[in-house]
Amino acid sequence: MDDREPELIEKLLRKQGVIVERRRIEVSDYLVGTNVCVERKSLNDFIKSIYDGRLFDQVEQMRNNCEIIIIIIEEPYFHIRRNAVPHYLGALSSLALRGVSVIHVTSPEDTAKFLAYLSRKVEGDRPSIIPVKRRRKPKSWEEAYAVLVSFPSIGPKSAEKLLNEFGTLKDVFSADFHRLRRVVGEAKARKLQEVLNTPFKQVKEAKLEDVEDQG
Repeated sequence: MDDREPELIEKLLRKQGVIVERRRIEVSDYLVGTNVCVERKSLNDFIKSIYDGRLFDQVEQMRNNCEIIIIIIEEPYFHIRRNAVPHYLGALSSLALRGVSVIHVTSPEDTAKFLAYLSRKVEGDRPSIIPVKRRRKPKSWEEAYAVLVSFPSIGPKSAEKLLNEFGTLKDVFSADFHRLRRVVGEAKARKLQEVLNTPFKQVKEAKLEDVEDQG
């Protein structure tokens, strides 16, 4: 679970026997198993994220990393203001077409219960929020995969597509823009080539006395 999430939810999960790893997660609030992203929002934040477009940016980021996406809203549906209902329903229909599940709960306690049930469905007898790391030496293809995933805008699905298409990391990096675009789209291909072709520029660390002089 993301380290910015409430400690109450972590405690409730642990009480129910769920293995919890707390760390910074940029893609969502919770990762269950290896393929389930869960985002927790208040009703007010959900509505605001519809208006400012944040919601669909977040969903797209989650889709690049997980096959199953769930949004938990910690407030009942009937608390929505009447003038916001059309926007809310429109967003729900768009999310449904993207395969995103939206559920309402009434409290952090309900969120913890839902996550515990979900983790048991996903993980079986040893439920966990973020999978337990295996202590083994990664295979070469896994290391190549990890290198690709570390690039901005390249998620697990895009990395898999690139390796399936080109075979090796070397061939991915030497591919021209048009071939990359055919596999992962223009924006991702452009960003990948931008990172690969940007010269290294060393940043000099400021000395302590220089900082004190500026103060």
